[in-house]
Amino acid sequence: MIKSIVFSFVATFLYIGQALATPIIVTPGSLSSSTGLITFDDVLGGVSPGTNYDGILVSNAASFAERFVGQTITHSGGSDILGGNPVGPLSLQAGEPSRNLNVFLYNNTSNVLDGLGPAREEFPVENTIGEGSFAVLFQYDQSQFGFDLVGGNAGNAYVSFFTRSGTLIDAITLSGLSDQSYVFSREGGYSDIAGISIYNNDPGGIGIDNVRFYAPVSAVPEPATSLLLIAGLVGAGLLRMRVRYPA
Repeated sequence: MIKSIVFSFVATFLYIGQALATPIIVTPGSLSSSTGLITFDDVLGGVSPGTNYDGILVSNAASFAERFVGQTITHSGGSDILGGNPVGPLSLQAGEPSRNLNVFLYNNTSNVLDGLGPAREEFPVENTIGEGSFAVLFQYDQSQFGFDLVGGNAGNAYVSFFTRSGTLIDAITLSGLSDQSYVFSREGGYSDIAGISIYNNDPGGIGIDNVRFYAPVSAVPEPATSLLLIAGLVGAGLLRMRVRYPA
């Protein structure tokens, strides 16, 4: 009888522990121990509306595009909504022309990357900057990384974390958005985060800057040669910035 009680207690304790486990731990602040850094200042951006990129951007051991192969994209209002599951191995898929990625000078201080939303006006597209989804694929699996989120206006961002095979690790919501730095850490210190995807419903849209992550020191290129554009063309975007998402 005592053995049964003890066994039941241990089983319950283990179950509760598993239920309370958080695959991804989110901490405000900057990651100080990173060996890789992406600032987007080594690529053409410029004052609002910045520069439109129709392909996959590769910079300093990480790549960027609208979403992962296998994910679906729908729209709500002026924002992208991601759904579906990536197909392994994890790989990027660019969006339609003028609806993929944009880089612009935020607050006249630093280039930031954002996704372009679904507005269908003739080019130059209006009300799209920061409204679109984007995905990040790391060359090396991560146990911890961070970035600066910019342009938030009290909305929400939805972040999904994937392994190299496309398996979902966790999906979280960042609420009450504003200019804020975040660190994302894998529970247990596992190095299995291969990529993330992000979409948002913020009234003014969001962007990211200063992506900090792990990369072998020998793999970190010089800033002047770190950014390549593949699988698409670069459009010198004449995109107008939303008033609620200042340049």
